[in-house]
Amino acid sequence: NMPVHYWLVRHVYFPSIRRLHISKNTASFIVFFVSAVLHEILISIPFHMIRWWSFLGMMGQIPLVAFTKRIDKYMPGSSIGNMIFWMSFCVVGQPMAVLFYTIDYWTLKSDGKICEIKE
Repeated sequence: NMPVHYWLVRHVYFPSIRRLHISKNTASFIVFFVSAVLHEILISIPFHMIRWWSFLGMMGQIPLVAFTKRIDKYMPGSSIGNMIFWMSFCVVGQPMAVLFYTIDYWTLKSDGKICEIKE
């Protein structure tokens, strides 16, 4: 992820601040948006379907960042914000996205019949 991070900082974040004269928060939002669109494209192409689960998951991190920054403001040096991020990212976020894409893919490939019962 570091090469992608550096590319986004170099080609999206800094040019947004320098050329468009926007705030750092707005530039960060644009970086999240571009990253979310690129993630969705990378998932949609192999599955041949656009479902926006990855996009929504990425954009859902924005309020999480604000929330964890607020926790860090009131409890400096605490790792609670970091634990919240990793729980939501690894335990809830990605597994739910994989589950949603899998269900949608099965539904698409089976013409809406996920499980057919024969009597």
